Amino acid sequence: MEGNRVLVVGGGMVGAALAVDLGRRGIPVRVLESRPPARPAGEEPPRLRVSALNRRSIEYLEAIGAWPALDGERLADFDEVMTWDIAGGGRLHFTADELGLDRLGLFIENDHLQASLLETAASLSAVQLDAPAGALDIQPGANGPRLTLEGEGELEPALTVAADGAASRLRDTAGIAVWEGDYGQHAVVATVRPRPLAGRQTWQRFTPEGPQALLPLANGNASLVWYVRPARARELLAMTEADFVQAVEAAFPIELGLIDTLYARGSFPIRRMHARRYWQGNVVLVGDSAHVIHPLAGQGVNLGLRDARTLAVQIAEAHRRALPLAHPPLLAAYERSRRPDNQLMQSTMSAFHVGFTAPFGPLAPIRGWGMQLADHGGWVKRRVLRYALEGR
Repeated sequence: MEGNRVLVVGGGMVGAALAVDLGRRGIPVRVLESRPPARPAGEEPPRLRVSALNRRSIEYLEAIGAWPALDGERLADFDEVMTWDIAGGGRLHFTADELGLDRLGLFIENDHLQASLLETAASLSAVQLDAPAGALDIQPGANGPRLTLEGEGELEPALTVAADGAASRLRDTAGIAVWEGDYGQHAVVATVRPRPLAGRQTWQRFTPEGPQALLPLANGNASLVWYVRPARARELLAMTEADFVQAVEAAFPIELGLIDTLYARGSFPIRRMHARRYWQGNVVLVGDSAHVIHPLAGQGVNLGLRDARTLAVQIAEAHRRALPLAHPPLLAAYERSRRPDNQLMQSTMSAFHVGFTAPFGPLAPIRGWGMQLADHGGWVKRRVLRYALEGR
């Protein structure tokens, strides 16, 4: 059986979505996920890690039948985006009304989306879900990585999908090299209940230290993101809860208001990475195992879901034509389709990082002028907004 099906190593948001997509098409797939999350429920406060889903991602989840598994009470629509520079005079303002839409997208807890996708995958007869899965030993082999699952022995799938994240063992063992770099920043993230309550607007302000952002969550809660140097991140996390709240209120713009409740806080380093190729032998990469971008615009999971959708189409074509699931021309077609999109977003986010973290001085008025021009730019503004919403 193993030799006729797809093995997805990693049942995160992207790996689980791919499994659901393939399962709906009747293509045998097995998912190994070592740490499935408990589904957030009821009055539980929002969890720390959240993602923004654009319209194209929402349409994809609907198309693969995963949308009904989501709890609407834990989703937060947004219809307005505000971006400005602390040193410049310009503001960039997007609204759903400009495109005749009822929303630009929504924010969702990562655990909520992952758990819902895994539940949907488990309901499909073509999917075998191991969650939690036993320990997977990955060793170099003559024909690619050798996979040995605890309690079962060696696995020999027709195609192995590396959906095991930025530190992918599968990618490294397959001999796929990467380009990578460090932005020299950490994102300090906090889930809070602000006063006034968060509405349907998300905003981001650029400062010399790094961006600050508010992402609205369900029930008026919010996720705050503060990009700072690593030493400053350690200092903020070491503070008492009261001192941390005071530091955030003092540093963030008036648009935040006050913080009534701090639910959780944490930090993670900001890095970039792009695989030099997306496949090798019978191993193919999706999501963070293939590319990691600056989270500035919240596009990481959207890119990953576009990977999943494109790869599913190629696998389905191989299945329809009775070709090997790891047929090189089809995997090459997947890479040709996805690399330009992923590279463009990574380069754009890197350019934003450089442009808006430069010291104050002659660049400040240029940045402000650029935002004013973009805000009144008509076609340019609509083009940027459409790409952010639909990835095309």
